[in-house]
Amino acid sequence: MRGATAALLLLLAAALLVPAALAADGPLAITVEVPVKNQQIYAADTLVAGTSWDERVRVTVSNTGGTPISDLEVRVGVPLGMPVSVPQQPLPGVTAENGTVRAMVPSLGPGESANLTFGVRPPASVEYRTPAVFEVTATYLVDGAGQTTTASHETAVVPPLSWVTYGTIGSSLLVLVAAVLFFRRSTVLTRFSTSDLVTIALIAALLGVVFRWFWQTFNDLLGPFGGLLFTVPTAVLVVLAVHLVRKPGTATLLFFVQELVAMVVWGTNILLWLGWYLMEGVAVDLLCLVLGGDYADRRATAVGIGIIRGVVSYGAFYFLFAPAVWHIAYAPWYGFLQVGLAVLGGVIGGWIGYSTAVKVRGAMP
Repeated sequence: MRGATAALLLLLAAALLVPAALAADGPLAITVEVPVKNQQIYAADTLVAGTSWDERVRVTVSNTGGTPISDLEVRVGVPLGMPVSVPQQPLPGVTAENGTVRAMVPSLGPGESANLTFGVRPPASVEYRTPAVFEVTATYLVDGAGQTTTASHETAVVPPLSWVTYGTIGSSLLVLVAAVLFFRRSTVLTRFSTSDLVTIALIAALLGVVFRWFWQTFNDLLGPFGGLLFTVPTAVLVVLAVHLVRKPGTATLLFFVQELVAMVVWGTNILLWLGWYLMEGVAVDLLCLVLGGDYADRRATAVGIGIIRGVVSYGAFYFLFAPAVWHIAYAPWYGFLQVGLAVLGGVIGGWIGYSTAVKVRGAMP
């Protein structure tokens, strides 16, 4: 009797455990990366609406068990009806149809993994931050028994700062029209001598061509610290221009000419980026005005010019113009890091610029 009771209890335990084992996820781990970029620089799990390119999505399936997996089929549901593109990749037979990406992996040994990569085009526009959940379902065989593993990965589609884009275009057009009318009817430019204008043009050319080429060529060598290759010489040259010309509006005119040079040499869109260039110049000119016409006559002022230029330039770029114009969402910590490096570059450049400006001015007749 006792034996029958024990057998009954064993059968009951088996009945309770077997369905649970069959329903549980098997030895398959699923990870999703959206977008496939350097997550230390760009914001993870964030897509910017209105991009003109596809953002890459990577789904990785890994066999974490000790038994081979066979007949693995991976299906990925793409949210928000985003168009899908399938690039060439080591995994063969990847298809996309009706918002679902499918891939077959014949076998996956213990400790092995396989990557499924595809591109998605974010929506043209969204009114507000919109969740986008990628649903992944994987079916496979383990020792001849069918198993299923599922995973959900939530990302967000964010709207670009369109008001910045349109506002920049509109304000830039207004600035151009107002500048043309103003300069035609006023004597502002006559305050600048021929020597002043030549000095500004030469320094703007150095900023817009020589040092920009140097920065673009060697920026990757220093990684996140590559900005110092541009912020230091920029601060030096801005301090030099302000100290030598010594007239209100020098910095604004300097960056305006630099933008014209960049438009001709690098094809920069003047309508979109003029506001960004002018912000730097206006900030520097206002600082000189607030300090009572101190055109980097003290080392502290020169360092202050380098700092305020770096904060305004890099802060506006990483937090306003990059998401609005380029549709790129940088990680917040990376943006603040670059602003901090711009401040450091401003301090170094301002210090060097003051010494350079004093020597150059002393050597002038």
